[in-house]
Amino acid sequence: MKLPQPDNPADYVGLYVIDFGDQCSMGYTAEEVAVLLESQRYAHVKVYKIYRAQPDGTLDMTGVARERFSLESGIFFDCRDADSGRRDYQRLEQWARQQPPPCRTQLQMACRADGRLLIALIYPAEYEQEMGCWMRDSGFRGSGAADAGPSQVSRYYQSDNELLDRCQLWPLASLQTRDRAELWANVGRALQR
Repeated sequence: MKLPQPDNPADYVGLYVIDFGDQCSMGYTAEEVAVLLESQRYAHVKVYKIYRAQPDGTLDMTGVARERFSLESGIFFDCRDADSGRRDYQRLEQWARQQPPPCRTQLQMACRADGRLLIALIYPAEYEQEMGCWMRDSGFRGSGAADAGPSQVSRYYQSDNELLDRCQLWPLASLQTRDRAELWANVGRALQR
């Protein structure tokens, strides 16, 4: 695989490389990769995430399974009681206003069938590492036990929860996902950004 050589390799950390077989393109967002993977035309491609840029311009990458782009993951916090649940929910809302999350994220507060409150952050699974860092930086601990991962999202959706509150959290607009027409028009360009 021969990678293109960008002028500023560090700008590509967190973005993706797609190996089309006969060429590579660098600089896709996770959402753009998901759109391309939906097409039969690109069923054979390999996807890599750039996780570090060395001072000499070398990029460290890891392979990403195509299934990863269709999964959701989440972080779930049990609440000690209604008051602590409301405070925890508001703290997460305030943190998102102060420091937007790295991806589109659902923040929900639900009442379980047994009456206990639960706070859920649900996001695309490909952003697990970034969301973990975002939560670490928030200093948020919650008032009860926490659990995380794609299996927890499935369990949450299958449970008989009453949704009490929810909001959509949005990332900074610094790296916009291109619309389908623009994305398709640029397939094949070595550097996407």
